[in-house]
Amino acid sequence: MAGALAALLRRTVTQVDTRTRHDLSVLAEHRQRLELDMQKRELDLSRREKAMARRATVTAIRLGSHARALDEARNANTALRAKNSQLMQEIEEVNDERNQLITAELTFAHDRFTSKTYGGLRAVVGSEQAHPDPHAQAGYGSRPPRSGS
Repeated sequence: MAGALAALLRRTVTQVDTRTRHDLSVLAEHRQRLELDMQKRELDLSRREKAMARRATVTAIRLGSHARALDEARNANTALRAKNSQLMQEIEEVNDERNQLITAELTFAHDRFTSKTYGGLRAVVGSEQAHPDPHAQAGYGSRPPRSGS
């Protein structure tokens, strides 16, 4: 009986040992899979972090480029506004001169063709000393030809 009990005990120990070894090998495989999965996740995370860093760098470069272009556009806009202001001032000056010339021409025509002005008659007869031509005074030499004449 002692031999049977010892054989039963050896068989039970062998079965427990076999189950324990099997369970340990399953646990070792599971742990190895978990470690491989963790390494893959870490590698993927590292790749994502590098990609994010590249995107951040590219975004910063693009932002700098856009900011530079915006500054250039603002500077060009300021220059164009200044040029526009200068040209508007020049237009006003030219219009003032034009208005003065028109006023002088109208005054000259009025003085020439009114019946009260004797000087206008002498200008027609040929004495330019009596009633000088305002165009000659302005540096034109003689009166410009009228359109349609």
